[in-house]
Amino acid sequence: MHLAYVLATTGRISVIAAYTTSQLSAETAAAARGRFRFSRDQALELGQQRAFELNLQRLAFVPMTAVWFPGLNQPDRGIQGHAPKRLQQQIWQAAEDILTRHAELVERLGPLWPNTRR
Repeated sequence: MHLAYVLATTGRISVIAAYTTSQLSAETAAAARGRFRFSRDQALELGQQRAFELNLQRLAFVPMTAVWFPGLNQPDRGIQGHAPKRLQQQIWQAAEDILTRHAELVERLGPLWPNTRR
């Protein structure tokens, strides 16, 4: 199973999600714009079992369907954890910054981005 951090939804139609991975990059999260690194203890607080990195430089704009989200039809809708409000705000601010000031760094994945190179 691959997990993503949902940045935004458009009703129940589509999702913009950030890439996550438990394969941590060699560079420190502080050195990489738009990356957040979570230790195992931090990950456990977020409902995850192992350390992971959230990368706002890789964003997917995809339909909100069971093809993209296999757990969507389950009672918990496939949600694996929740970020506290403060962390949500930090991630949102970083996403706004990277999308408005450093858009060239963002790899846009998924079928719903309008008029962009993929």
